[in-house]
Amino acid sequence: MRVVPGVISSVLLAYTGLCAQLERNGSTSSSRITSFRDIEILNDTLATSQTETGIDAITVWPAKSKPYDDVQISQELYERLVYFSKICALTYCITGEELVVGSTFAEGGCPAKLDFCSDETINPTAGRTVVELVLLAESNELGTGFLAVDHEKEVVVLSFRGSSTNQDWLSDFAIYPTPYEPVSKEHYRQWVDAGRISECEDCLVHRGFNVFLKTLSSQFFERIEAIFDTFPDYNLVVTGHSLGAAVASLAGIELRLRGHDPLVLTYASPNIFSGKLRAWVDELFETERIHQLSLDEGEVMFRKGYFRVVHDGDYITMVPPFYEPAGLELFITHRELPQRLEDLQYRGSSTNIVSLENGNVSLAGSGQGHRFLGPLERWIHMYEHRAYFLLINTCDGF
Repeated sequence: MRVVPGVISSVLLAYTGLCAQLERNGSTSSSRITSFRDIEILNDTLATSQTETGIDAITVWPAKSKPYDDVQISQELYERLVYFSKICALTYCITGEELVVGSTFAEGGCPAKLDFCSDETINPTAGRTVVELVLLAESNELGTGFLAVDHEKEVVVLSFRGSSTNQDWLSDFAIYPTPYEPVSKEHYRQWVDAGRISECEDCLVHRGFNVFLKTLSSQFFERIEAIFDTFPDYNLVVTGHSLGAAVASLAGIELRLRGHDPLVLTYASPNIFSGKLRAWVDELFETERIHQLSLDEGEVMFRKGYFRVVHDGDYITMVPPFYEPAGLELFITHRELPQRLEDLQYRGSSTNIVSLENGNVSLAGSGQGHRFLGPLERWIHMYEHRAYFLLINTCDGF
């Protein structure tokens, strides 16, 4: 990872090419791949079978998550979701070298063409939000993004970009699982030995996104630690869109192990965890406790924890079908922009779905609610993948 001072690429298309090999539906085939046990890993390739039809398709367990109608989403929470979607969109300005380290948003830290950067009636804290770092993923790396500090709201923000480079695409394609091992091994052992977290045994992670952990620079942690040494009472938010959401999830885990209490907020994230790793991540972020607190208070408790924002028509959030999401889910139920407060639903834990086929609880994540992800043209829901309160994948229009 090189730390620099001073048109979305579709994960879905990558998954379509490889995941379509996992099952080829036909009149003679009724099996479904629902876990790692249902595939065979041979020399980093997926062993597959074919039917005589030659039609490529994926069948996912039909499932439906229930909204918690008694748990309200406040106007403040809605505004925060919109705000951080714009923070995610700023990562797409990095390609044009339009983020300037050391400057506030209003002083040229991000493009003046954006009202979010230059108009304090749109973003009241633009004059107090400083770009601290720009992270550029080099060849064979992941993790392009930026670090900023909002001194008005007392928030440190770490945001990662979605698929953009050739390496991003290669990582999207590398869907086979690999053993999960945190970078912060010493901190992890301290948590386990103190009984604060379980041992993450037999945990597997999406290999493509695991590239981020393998190439993570120590400078990344050192800079964040230096900021919190100066501003120990500030809050930390780790966010990202698409591939950037997956990277944000892994970064959030590392920061949590290092003693921070981040809010991890992902938009349009693909699934990256095995079942055991998902359960461990939910334990780490106290997902069940935050959910129960939300039920008790009748309002989503959003100060910390792991949250996943899902557009109900976004197919990226459903794949790969044999991986699982973690955290608590907030669904956008309205396809078109603008999306308002009344278009949001709280659906609780990502495991809170029931198969419509056999009545059993599914662990696939409530983003898996579509009956049939058919031929390629039916997969391309790219508008829904971009429409998260704004068109989130462009450095323009907000």
